[in-house]
Amino acid sequence: MKKRDFILLSIIILSGAYSKAQQKKDSLEKNIQEIIISAKAPISKEKFTQKQLENKNLGQDIPYLLKNSLSAISSSDAGSGIGYTNIRIRGSDQTRINVTLNDVPLNNAESQGPFWINMPDLASSISNITIQRGVGTSTEGTGSFGASINIKTHYPEDSAYFQTDQSVGSFNTHKHTFALGSGKFYNNLLKMDARISFIKSEGYLDRAFSDLFSYYVNGMYEKQQTKISFMVFGGKQQTYQAWNGIDYENMKKRRTFNSCGAIYDSDGNIIRYYNNETDNYWQDNYHLYGEHKINGNWKLKSTLFYVKGKGYYEEYKQNSKLKNYKLKNIILSQDTITTTDLVRRQWLKNNFYGITNHLIGKFDKWNLEIGLGFNTYDGKHFGKVIWAEYFPESTPDHEYYRNKALKNEISGNIKALYKISDYCNLFGDVQYRNIHYSGHDVPGGESIYKNGGPLYFSKNYNFINPKIGVTYTFKTGNVYLTYGMAQKEPNRNDVLSNENIKSELLHNIELGVQQNFSNFSYSINGYGMYYLNQLVLSGKINDVGSFIRENSGKSYRMGIEISAEYKFSSQITFLANSTISTNKNINFKKEIQSVIHNLGNTDIAFSPNYIGNISIQWIPLKKLTAKWSHQYISSQYLNNEEPTNGKLKGYYTSDISLEYSPKILKIKNLSLKLLLNNIFNNLYENNGYYSDNIPYYYPQAGFNFLIGISIKL
Repeated sequence: MKKRDFILLSIIILSGAYSKAQQKKDSLEKNIQEIIISAKAPISKEKFTQKQLENKNLGQDIPYLLKNSLSAISSSDAGSGIGYTNIRIRGSDQTRINVTLNDVPLNNAESQGPFWINMPDLASSISNITIQRGVGTSTEGTGSFGASINIKTHYPEDSAYFQTDQSVGSFNTHKHTFALGSGKFYNNLLKMDARISFIKSEGYLDRAFSDLFSYYVNGMYEKQQTKISFMVFGGKQQTYQAWNGIDYENMKKRRTFNSCGAIYDSDGNIIRYYNNETDNYWQDNYHLYGEHKINGNWKLKSTLFYVKGKGYYEEYKQNSKLKNYKLKNIILSQDTITTTDLVRRQWLKNNFYGITNHLIGKFDKWNLEIGLGFNTYDGKHFGKVIWAEYFPESTPDHEYYRNKALKNEISGNIKALYKISDYCNLFGDVQYRNIHYSGHDVPGGESIYKNGGPLYFSKNYNFINPKIGVTYTFKTGNVYLTYGMAQKEPNRNDVLSNENIKSELLHNIELGVQQNFSNFSYSINGYGMYYLNQLVLSGKINDVGSFIRENSGKSYRMGIEISAEYKFSSQITFLANSTISTNKNINFKKEIQSVIHNLGNTDIAFSPNYIGNISIQWIPLKKLTAKWSHQYISSQYLNNEEPTNGKLKGYYTSDISLEYSPKILKIKNLSLKLLLNNIFNNLYENNGYYSDNIPYYYPQAGFNFLIGISIKL
């Protein structure tokens, strides 16, 4: 299906649906499945319930469960949606999307991206996910420069239960989840839920396996006006690296080729693969929540949190210079050996802890929320050589660098909603963030950065981020206008690659309208996002697969987002969304061989001009639900210079999900699920990078499936 055909089909169906809906607009449909615009804050939202997530939760990560959301693109290094996955919204990558879990920041404080792989099967413990596009309202953690993803876990259930979810599928994928709940006990004051999950997959690419384990325990005390909850969750993951991508010539020969771990002979031929070219990480999260209703108008919520993580990359490196690993040359007879094959481990151990506080209340015509948060990140980076063909040192696990990073943040915000009239609300929000971020070599250790030179940086940032908007409500919906400003600090890789890197600034304007009728609802949202020193993806990656970013001077993203739902009958529902946008760097400058070139206005990398989704949901039987989803993404450049050979082609995918939930004996819930992905077996790539004028791609899987069963007693 071509882009123009996809757009035309969307317009024809949406137009017909709207004309039919006008005949029945006397009744107001309040439950909008696809997009919800809050009547209070003038923010465009999309909310996914636990039920919606469960339908597709057969092992793939959260970015793939959100695949068909508005303005979103999901991708996977291994090509199968399990392992290292990512999501982009409005062209902004994960380092610029604010992610919180029960108001606790999930973005890594240094790299600024969420690592979904460190929270396997989190979706099995989620109550809902809300996506705010644009600046959004103020939340804890890094600034929102494309969107915010707010995740809420569910409260422990009131009744005792046992549940198991089992699934298998393509690429030898299998998921085993076991959960139980105590129900209320101790005078109905306490209740507890617990879960463990095991997920394994060989991945679409060669050797790109994932071996994931996770656990989750949530206990709650509730009495009258007070709730106290203690939640512990975490996981362990091991994945074979798949971040090298593949060039076009090799992709034509074998799409699943993975060069990570390859060991070459002197003629450049692969003789074997290192079988432990892996990423390994362990993470434990501790959250202590408290909520107290002070009176009928005021409520206080506080959360203490602590995250402990450690892990390493293990890699086989050929012909490595001994001096780069702080090893001395080896003299054998008349020869001096300066290079060797070796195996290295690059370690990270970190602690992240803090507190969030929210005072929420109302009086007269005002609704208020006051937030205050503190957090500290303490990270230790060090590397070891665990084996070398030529090893001058007798001590094993030779350490060749060690440095430390410390990041402290204090933030506060005030949100206010003023009721001007029965139909009009004024919204205001101002946030203050103070960040101190420093890094330095530990005495006795040496940095591998800056060609082995000393590492030292100390950065201070003070940001004030205001937002203001107005909402006008009418009988069948509302219209809103909002302006927001956001500022955001560079991440660790930005600072290490360029000591003069600048923080970002964004001005965001949103104008939207939303209406609900008896069987039809729609939303239209126009946005303008104007950046100063936007940190765009340069198209290159570093030695551990992370994208390198660069300041682009002035740039903008402008677009229109349309979402609609139409119920043809109680059995058939049609859903569609589309984003049409322009994403440009203004007078983009690039240094080539020490000469600054002005390339004019160029497309921002990884920012397609069109994203569209169409879904049809059919309930032929009371206990059977079928959904057929289609997605089209237009072409996008791999860097900001618009290279003729550096472009991801537009692609189309189509997925089918089936769920059958019969009533059998005394089983509370029984569900049989089938997920058929990319049913037309389209071969496509939705991520990549551009290095030395050569494009590299991350191929995604063709047709694949997952089948599962869920039993709750």
